[in-house]
Amino acid sequence: MNRKYLLYAIVPVLALISFGTAVYAFGPQEGSRGAGLVAKIAQRFNLNQADVQTVFDEQRTEMQAQTQTRIADRISKAVTDGKITQAQADLIIAKEAEIKAFRDGLQGKTKDEIFSAMKTETDSLKQWVKDNNIPAGFLPFGGFGGIHMGRGARLWLK
Repeated sequence: MNRKYLLYAIVPVLALISFGTAVYAFGPQEGSRGAGLVAKIAQRFNLNQADVQTVFDEQRTEMQAQTQTRIADRISKAVTDGKITQAQADLIIAKEAEIKAFRDGLQGKTKDEIFSAMKTETDSLKQWVKDNNIPAGFLPFGGFGGIHMGRGARLWLK
């Protein structure tokens, strides 16, 4: 089997596994993302929990902004280099926003509901990639990216 097509099959599955693990491990706890960790840090170091949450939120926002800048630069360079068309770049950017909305919509759902929704979304994403002839290096996974889940990270393949 061609290695490129193997990536189309394996990458979404791996992304879903890492996403599911992150959702399960860092899923809804006491109101907001990472609330359990915030509470533990505040308790351990005798800090105000609201102050610790503010630092976490600021860091998350900063990382998301940096990630968005890197993604925009990479997509722009790919268009300039002729690796993708401007139309494909626009589709990738729009799909990124869709996936972010999808991820945000998983808050408060059960583990089974999340995995079911992720399976449907993965199937849809695979078809979208095929329909729009998106190169494997530009698969938009939004927050489906392993260790950085929930911080706006993207999984970009080489």
